[in-house]
Amino acid sequence: MNDIQQTPSVSRPRWDGSRVLFDIEHDGRLVACAISRGALQDMSEHRCFKTADLLRCFGEARTRIEEIAIAKFRADGEGVSGVISIWADDVDDQTPEVSAPSGN
Repeated sequence: MNDIQQTPSVSRPRWDGSRVLFDIEHDGRLVACAISRGALQDMSEHRCFKTADLLRCFGEARTRIEEIAIAKFRADGEGVSGVISIWADDVDDQTPEVSAPSGN
């Protein structure tokens, strides 16, 4: 399996009025993705209303957003067609992994 560093965004993110649309490449396949305004605001922990602010928030959280998109893509099966949508619940469900301390 490829990790997120091998699945870069292949398009510039764009605001469609309700969500940021972006594409990633995974295993040679172009995957259309979107993140809702609510999910983006939850990730940035502040409210953004202007398009430029939303796209800046996307850029700041891009790595995490792409990780969530890949996780959803893998969980839904690689036969998914259509857009992989990231909602506020998806952001809440994706807590950062914490390494367990090694020891006895």
